[in-house]
Amino acid sequence: MASRTPWIPSTPTSAEAVLGLAAGIAGRAAAPLAQGAVKGGMARLFRGDRSGGPVPEVRSTGEAGWFGPASTTWRVHGDTSMFVGGIAALMLQALHPRAMAGVADHSDFRTDPLGRLRRTSAFIGATAYGTAEDAQRACAMVRRAHAKVVGTTPDGRPYAADEPELLDWIHVAEFAAFAAAHRRYGADPMTVTELDRYVAEVARVAVELGDPAPPRSWSELDAALTRHRPQLAVGEQARRAWRFLAEVRVLPPVLPAYQVLFVGAIACLPPWAQRLWGVRSPSTIEIAACRALVRGLGAIMGEPPSLNAARTRALQPAA
Repeated sequence: MASRTPWIPSTPTSAEAVLGLAAGIAGRAAAPLAQGAVKGGMARLFRGDRSGGPVPEVRSTGEAGWFGPASTTWRVHGDTSMFVGGIAALMLQALHPRAMAGVADHSDFRTDPLGRLRRTSAFIGATAYGTAEDAQRACAMVRRAHAKVVGTTPDGRPYAADEPELLDWIHVAEFAAFAAAHRRYGADPMTVTELDRYVAEVARVAVELGDPAPPRSWSELDAALTRHRPQLAVGEQARRAWRFLAEVRVLPPVLPAYQVLFVGAIACLPPWAQRLWGVRSPSTIEIAACRALVRGLGAIMGEPPSLNAARTRALQPAA
């Protein structure tokens, strides 16, 4: 039997790269006027922070957390391509009927989408940029929450959020989507070698959540996706999740931009996942528009405050 060719996420075409570069230049020019409003809006969106108060002072302690300034994880998670990666991760994760049943039965994503978004963002930030203690505490909170997520699918199959199969699926789908988004929309897309490094780094998160053997290289992650494929299907719960993502009713002024990100996220799915969902691959123009939006936002917003704080904290204190 011929060996299977691994799926490796695409990097930008020349047209996509040029449009993204132009948007980045425009974003930097607009940053002095737009940065305050954009950052304030994102703070309210992701943290529910309406105070507008000062950012707490961060001391240099030498504590780099799980990854550190030289890690691929800091670079990937600090890029605005994560906005697209987050949508793509939900698209991919929803394809597992038992995982989707747990979300549908126990999550408030339909009634409180912003609350769920903030909690997910806080978890990703704590594990990527927090101290080791912060990261371990965040994972412990998720493990406690998972212990309560048990039930049966609409067709009667049992599920438990803390079972290794589901933990593994959620992990590989999430970080495959983040990696694919960075490869297509990141300021400095990961190389194939860096894909391996990224997967090896974030395996730490999976282990802390209870996955006994997460992938440690891109080929292992792709093999894990393939191993799960026989269990994947688009049921009614998955279709409702897709409709929710496509028709999200939050922040009406930014809905046009969200739709660009949503279409761009489809391009981050493996081809077999696009076929399973029954969607076409976005056109070059649609992908270029998404890259332009992501790179424009990146130029306006700059690095996330959590990354800046982590970099300051990771500096060795003066003797």
